[in-house]
Amino acid sequence: MPNVKKYYCCTVAVVLLLAHGAAQGVEPNPAAKLDLLIVAPHSDDEAIGCAAVLMRAIAEQKRPGVVILTAGDGFPKAAAAIAKKPVDQLTADNFLALAALRQRHSVEAMRRLGVREQDLFFLGYPDGGLADVYEAADDTPYRQPFTGRTETYGPLVADYHQRIHGRPAKYVRDSVVGDLAEIIRTRRPQAIYVTSHADEHSDHRFAERYVVDAARAENYQGALWGYVVHGAPTSPLPDVRLTLTKREFELKRELLESYEVGVSPVHDSLAETYALPEESFWKLSLLEEPTK
Repeated sequence: MPNVKKYYCCTVAVVLLLAHGAAQGVEPNPAAKLDLLIVAPHSDDEAIGCAAVLMRAIAEQKRPGVVILTAGDGFPKAAAAIAKKPVDQLTADNFLALAALRQRHSVEAMRRLGVREQDLFFLGYPDGGLADVYEAADDTPYRQPFTGRTETYGPLVADYHQRIHGRPAKYVRDSVVGDLAEIIRTRRPQAIYVTSHADEHSDHRFAERYVVDAARAENYQGALWGYVVHGAPTSPLPDVRLTLTKREFELKRELLESYEVGVSPVHDSLAETYALPEESFWKLSLLEEPTK
């Protein structure tokens, strides 16, 4: 397990730099072209599914970006672990504390990999609510049941919409698609990786739908790859397999251990479960409707 004190000191420094930039309205070189973009529903999915992809991109002097779709504020057991009290006694502030911790995990892990701070995007949409937002019958903003929020936010680092447009975005489908489309348009990635419709978690399945809609809106011509975190893929044979080297595997495990910090015992087995010797990807099509 990493040194917790050192971990948090480094993290706080990074977070303060990011927060200072957001507060000053500074967006360093916002249109810098990305070679690839990883889209993760929650903090930790980017490392579970695509750590080796990121390692190799940076080793090859490519520029990767990472999008975290939700604020990570919808996991009662984890919020209870942080607050050290029963689930039925949790308040909105406890879920905001969880969101802050999960955001801190991604900031530090991506910094360690070498992802630039301006290439890490926290969209701040509701954890556990991506399906409801997508399928809503009208434009009434979704209300996150644990926080009561109806707009994007960043507990430590400003959410993307606030950072770019100076105001949060409502929890509606057009906001999510619009943020993703803007990132695709301005950062021009050649490849996008997103959790697949084959995943068992609804946020993960619907992440693909949002990305497909955004990519279509921008007439995206690059590669689109799906990865699975929970459950088994619909096709047993991936289109791409990355076998991790010994060092890549060790670093991935260390990264996943860093996501365990502060949420014991809920995430104590995260690294053991998800630090696998291979990462697999399935080619996705913009011509076909993703399966729910």
